[in-house]
Amino acid sequence: MRETFGKWFGLDTPLEVINFNIGMVALSVSYVASFASALYLGIGREFFYITGIGMVLLAFFMGYAAQSGKYQIASFAIVVLLELIICPGAYLTDGRFMSFMLIYYFLGFLLTVFVQDGRLRTLSNVLFWVSWILSVIIAYYNVTLKGKGLYDGMNTVVDVVIPMTICALFAVFSILASLRFYKRESVKAEESRRKADETEKSKDIFLMNMSHEIRTPMNAIMSAGEIMLSRDITEDERQNVHHITNACRALISTLDDLLVFSKAEKRDIVMQEAEYDFGTLLDDIINMISVRLMRSDVKLYVYIDPYIPRTLYGDIVRIRQVFINILNNAVKYTKKGHITLRVVMSDVMTDSMVIHADVKDTGIGIKEEKLPALFDDFARVEDNMNESLKIEGSGLGLSITKNIINSCGGEINVESEYNKGSVFSFDIPQRISDTRPVAMVERSKELGVIICDDDEEMKGILMDTLRAMRIRCVSVVDSVEMNSAIREGIYTHLFITPECLEGSCDLPVLMSADITIVMMRDVDDPDDEAGDARIVKPISCLNIARYFADEAKKTRTAGYGRTSDDEASEARKVMVAGARAMVVEDNMTNLMVAERLLTQMGFDVSTANSGTVAMSLAKVMSFDMMFIDYMMTGMNGVDTLRALRRLPDDWAKSVPCIVLTADAHEGAKQMLINAGFDDYLAKPIDMEELEYMVKRYLPGEKLV
Repeated sequence: MRETFGKWFGLDTPLEVINFNIGMVALSVSYVASFASALYLGIGREFFYITGIGMVLLAFFMGYAAQSGKYQIASFAIVVLLELIICPGAYLTDGRFMSFMLIYYFLGFLLTVFVQDGRLRTLSNVLFWVSWILSVIIAYYNVTLKGKGLYDGMNTVVDVVIPMTICALFAVFSILASLRFYKRESVKAEESRRKADETEKSKDIFLMNMSHEIRTPMNAIMSAGEIMLSRDITEDERQNVHHITNACRALISTLDDLLVFSKAEKRDIVMQEAEYDFGTLLDDIINMISVRLMRSDVKLYVYIDPYIPRTLYGDIVRIRQVFINILNNAVKYTKKGHITLRVVMSDVMTDSMVIHADVKDTGIGIKEEKLPALFDDFARVEDNMNESLKIEGSGLGLSITKNIINSCGGEINVESEYNKGSVFSFDIPQRISDTRPVAMVERSKELGVIICDDDEEMKGILMDTLRAMRIRCVSVVDSVEMNSAIREGIYTHLFITPECLEGSCDLPVLMSADITIVMMRDVDDPDDEAGDARIVKPISCLNIARYFADEAKKTRTAGYGRTSDDEASEARKVMVAGARAMVVEDNMTNLMVAERLLTQMGFDVSTANSGTVAMSLAKVMSFDMMFIDYMMTGMNGVDTLRALRRLPDDWAKSVPCIVLTADAHEGAKQMLINAGFDDYLAKPIDMEELEYMVKRYLPGEKLV
């Protein structure tokens, strides 16, 4: 009995099934009451025929519902049976005109309200009112009932109390069942929400820990690279170090994607805006993508408007992610041909502009039906899972990119033709901090460039770049055209590839000409022989301007030996004098690297591998700047800072304290500044950021 009750009305039983079963109990009780009333009142046999057939059909539909689980259809069939056959038949054969037996109609109405939904509920309600009204009208005009009053033959118990009680009990029990059901669902929803919050918190903690664990060794690698770049090393070694640091930046970019995706799910992307050098940003991105394309059949072409302002104001980390994600996407899906990056500006105002970029590739393209879902999370363009697994990446890049661009107030669009390639275009509004152009060449009108390259696409983009920089240029295809251009005497440089130099040049004429030969080499080519000038592909206004600036500097210092400015171009300048700094870091590699970076800048550096050691040093020495790691064992960075501020010495209460941390999640900077730190330096340490911190917080008299 208990098992049957649990099956019909238990907590795990769906609400519509519970209400259906309550309705069937109410209908069964009403049939028993009707039969008993009919026997008591001596109603004619037609009443028993109709109600008897109704009971058989009712039992059939109850069994059908229990077997098939189609309670909606079964309840609708029962309503039709009640409203069109049983209730009208019983009412009209009862013979008591307008009696309260009309209340029995409401059993079908209640079954409609508590069990059915959608179209079936609407249709059942229509049937109820049509049947109810027609039954009254027919009874009113039935000649056999003429002359009988409203209450003629009415029995209070049979016609009023019993039907009203049955309908009321049906409604009350169904309401109670619904309340119990919704209370249970509310508890379940609260439990699900609590578990979801715990899962979300666990995910955030995992991502923060992963960020810290990856960024910590990346800091050592990239900072060691900065130290190597400051030394007198060969160009080939310098290029290899750039490859290492670019690979580290690619890994950090992937990590940033995951962190942004975590926040994008909650629509919680916060832009951290500051001044940044747009040319340096593009240079790093181009170098990173060039390294990825080494030893592949894909060429990278770049056109950058040289008059884009040099210094912009925005979130450099997010802008970098946008460029890298879209370019990485092109690299992944392009196996041969080329990728072209074009960056120009539009809507230029006094203090603002819009960066417009196009990334065009000759990759596999995207089918038209896949374009609407391209920016969804984990979207891939492959036709099958096996192909998808061959493509690296998380499938989050474009989704994250769209979220970032939307947060910047920009937009992104894509055009693609399957098996022919794609073009991704995006606009990002940025404020202008320095209107000087990103690539500027002094006395450009005095320069002239002859271009010799078998790659027509590359040659065309290079011509556009030089013209935009107001440098005279001409393209040649063989030695005849080259000799003719050289004889004009208006060209100062020959940009030529090794293939053209070997295959299509008149070397005696070339060597005797008063012209500078600049070899256009790929990123993975070995060093040129001594005396050769070199410019690395892809060639843009950035490395063209850099080449001519270096050449002008060499010209000015020719015959006077090596100057301090020359040395500064290879090694970072000493920025400080007579200043003392302390680095507190429990990772020995990072401690050593930070010490070398600060020593290289001119600091007298003391190191501590824990907060306790740092406090011991602070009690006997004073410092001009403190760099403190946040996540240390024992005393963490915040505890160390608070202990430092409690020291009685005046310097300890005011010394600038910069937090070093690999915790790059949203809000970390504000949290640590609120904890008392003066500023935030994320790992891996960016030398430009470090220099900015030193210039900002060190007293002016200690800056060189």
